[in-house]
Amino acid sequence: MVVNPQLLFQMNGFVVFFVIIAILVLYTFRAYIKNKFVSFRVLISVYGVAVTLLIIGFFLMWQRQLDNYASISVLKNVFIGLFVSLLVSLLLTALFFLVEDIVRVLVWITHMVHRKRKLRFPTRSKFFRLATLMLTCIIMVFVLYGTVWGFSHYKIHDIEFRHSSIPQEFDGFTIVHISDTHLGTFGSIQEVKKGLDIVQQQQPDMIVFTGDMVNNVSEEAVSYISLFANLHAPFGKFAVLGNHDYAHYAGNLSDFAQKEDVQKLRDIIEEMGFSILENSHSLIAKDTESIVLAGVENWGMPPFPQYGNISKALEEVESQKFIVLLSHDPSHWRQKVVRDSLDIPLTLSGHTHGMQFGFEIGDFKWSPIQYRYTDWAGLYEYNNRYLYVNRGFGGIGFPARIGIRPEISVITLWAEE
Repeated sequence: MVVNPQLLFQMNGFVVFFVIIAILVLYTFRAYIKNKFVSFRVLISVYGVAVTLLIIGFFLMWQRQLDNYASISVLKNVFIGLFVSLLVSLLLTALFFLVEDIVRVLVWITHMVHRKRKLRFPTRSKFFRLATLMLTCIIMVFVLYGTVWGFSHYKIHDIEFRHSSIPQEFDGFTIVHISDTHLGTFGSIQEVKKGLDIVQQQQPDMIVFTGDMVNNVSEEAVSYISLFANLHAPFGKFAVLGNHDYAHYAGNLSDFAQKEDVQKLRDIIEEMGFSILENSHSLIAKDTESIVLAGVENWGMPPFPQYGNISKALEEVESQKFIVLLSHDPSHWRQKVVRDSLDIPLTLSGHTHGMQFGFEIGDFKWSPIQYRYTDWAGLYEYNNRYLYVNRGFGGIGFPARIGIRPEISVITLWAEE
């Protein structure tokens, strides 16, 4: 009998997941069982519901991936949010109890050594158990908020950009920048419409999109064509492709099917009214002056594809022109624009999503993504070259936003006198 390797891998994944869940559930259950603030019957009920939700959420996430995000709904996203919140809560609870167990063992050993006699093993701290339970509840509240409301709780970021090479005619010129819509993750067309209505309310001179229209396949974008087509800007709408737009994550597609799907997505984006810049540029003219808007195909650090070619995109561009570069992955800026000292004043990127989780309080911001990307959200500068990284309009994987809200960037150009 021949076993399908992919099916075997999936079955192994199921087994590993359920073994991990069983260990976490049993370990944390034993830690809670001897307490007075939750009865045994209530604890059994809570854990029963939690395990059921974990199993449902796991299978929904698995099905969503197998279906290439073809059947998304708000209810499914909520279940997935519950699954992730419970899984994170279990992991953190187990970690805290493990730390406490290590301390208890050390205390017991110390007492045994110094007192030279057998002592009872230290019991768990009631305060610690209560604190851990409260932490679990807090995590669930935040994750549920992030799933139900946070994913479409859009935030406008206003950026005032001054540069000596901006012509006076473009003083006050506004560019609305969106990125990473990942339309396959949305469970409601209304959620997307809410964000695009905000885009149009800014009355931008130009709209730019820096890649990842979909998660896996072009079909995800079909239902949203008219919404994007209704966006208007007097100086045009422009887009580049991101790593998810090349159908690399759509399963075992043949090279031909992959290229065919990418072309379908190009056709959809153009039907939405965007001009696609693939290692090319467009001259944006106003009165007697002009600026250059250039765009490249995706270029990222491995394992992401490196199709982008800035030199090709800027062929025949006059020197001293103010250039805005659209490049999906922010690592392209540091690896090429900065390292090669290219005369590109402003680069616009996305890709990181701010990991859809973190904290932003005033000028302080933190997200686990910063340990992978040096430039992950907001404005960065090096030798008078600037990069702006959009936090993303949508998201992928976990259908939630916690602390890092979906972003609509409004960049206003100002000429330096």
